[in-house]
Amino acid sequence: MIRKAILAAALAGAAALPRPAKAGDFVDTRLNFTITDESILVKPNETTPSVPGLRIGMPNSLGILFFDNYDTRFSGYENLSHLVLYKNVDHAHWQAEGALVLRFLEFTDVNLSTIDDGSYIKVTWWADPSRTYHGNLSLTAFPLNADRLRLGYSYRISWGGSPVFFKFNPDLPQGASAFVQNTNPAPGARLQWAHDRFYVWGGAKSSVLLNRSDARQESVWAGLFGAGVDATPNLRIEANGGVFDRGTNQKQDVLGEQVTLYGASAQVAVHKDMPVTSSTDYALYRNDPSGITTFFHPEQYPGGLAWLIMSEATVAGQTLQDPDKPQSTKVQVATAGDLNVRIKWNQTRLRLDAAYRSLAFVLLNVPSFVPYQDFESSSKTDPDFFGAIGGDRHFPTLGLTMGATLGVDRPASFTPPPGQPLPPGVGGGGMGSSLNMANTTVVVRNEGDFSILPPNQSPVAIFALKLTAREDFNDYFATILDIYYVRDENRTQLVSSDPNNPTALPTRVFVEPNQIGFNLTLQARF
Repeated sequence: MIRKAILAAALAGAAALPRPAKAGDFVDTRLNFTITDESILVKPNETTPSVPGLRIGMPNSLGILFFDNYDTRFSGYENLSHLVLYKNVDHAHWQAEGALVLRFLEFTDVNLSTIDDGSYIKVTWWADPSRTYHGNLSLTAFPLNADRLRLGYSYRISWGGSPVFFKFNPDLPQGASAFVQNTNPAPGARLQWAHDRFYVWGGAKSSVLLNRSDARQESVWAGLFGAGVDATPNLRIEANGGVFDRGTNQKQDVLGEQVTLYGASAQVAVHKDMPVTSSTDYALYRNDPSGITTFFHPEQYPGGLAWLIMSEATVAGQTLQDPDKPQSTKVQVATAGDLNVRIKWNQTRLRLDAAYRSLAFVLLNVPSFVPYQDFESSSKTDPDFFGAIGGDRHFPTLGLTMGATLGVDRPASFTPPPGQPLPPGVGGGGMGSSLNMANTTVVVRNEGDFSILPPNQSPVAIFALKLTAREDFNDYFATILDIYYVRDENRTQLVSSDPNNPTALPTRVFVEPNQIGFNLTLQARF
């Protein structure tokens, strides 16, 4: 009896001890050896950006088509690695985990970018310690960088990340880059209650910005919220939103006026045998075989028919200077939305992406075209319309996947009021007074990606076709061939109006609109 009592006490004591801690250091890496030529039809300096020609290295922006990397910030050709130091401890109702996540992005052998990419501390209380009932309350804190705490769902039209705290610097000399990154961190935290069928969360971020009206550093805050529910096994409804203090206005007439950004996003998804997905750039790194999210894992083909249809919409507004009443402010409204369709049938995949972004949304983080100022009522702004459809077929015995994508994009644009020149230095890069002529339109593909058209010219749609062949071998390695054709009649270049006269003013001319390029990549993922 005594022995049985001692044994029972020992077993009870062992059961009361914390569960073994999981710890580990691991990497998530993608290495690419790429032979590239963005356009075989032009020579160096005949386009902007220039095409250097056939070489080994990462393609420039001309080699990344407008429908590429829809759900991530990465192009896919980077030499990229995440070093993760991870710890996880379970004890009864409680689970605590943390990860130091460092991103290494190598551009050249002497140019290496290192940044925190979502290091976090997460504490979870489970209502049922056996985890049979999956309801839990969790606090996730991002001590350094809360960019993974974003609003929206598709990464292409997400908002509210760390760039919302980047600031315009109007004091740089003409010709210098007009934008500088706020070097103060933007940490944050999220408190969430989650169940198998629903979740609700609230969060906050903060940073420090310079108030130019009194030259003092001031704290700024953002409040975020979100919720989602699986109304049926095949229907999910989600919404999130937030309010952001963006510091003070930098325009002289309203210097020191508060700039506030606020808005909301909503998404509806219907699906069958395919989970509702989100950008991998939102995910937390976990060294847990049951939950680890690897960025670059190969596609799985379980067989049968599966499909997913998602659509989201965003409306946001921020207080900027009213150019029609320069000593007052007004709310600039920004809108965006998209439709995503994914179909998988045995070894075949089909994909459709369509998106809309108003010019104000494209330039949400700047903010606006003339920073901190709304568009003049007599100016003309056009939104970005984008659509792409593609598919591929996987041949498992060969490890080969072949596919094609066709897309069209009508880029956003800005035209000043009739007879008024473009704002001096718009877009950075020293555009010069010769560009500030009337009846000129600027094509705005993304922040910092501008094309100034010759006078009295209007933007036209961009068409692109990409063919892809991918051979996966030995689990972690692949060879990828991309061949693409683009017709973009919006690209221009600044040239001398009279080569024989060195004092002649430069003018804008269209460059070769047709582009044929390719990327041949040997890739390792581990």
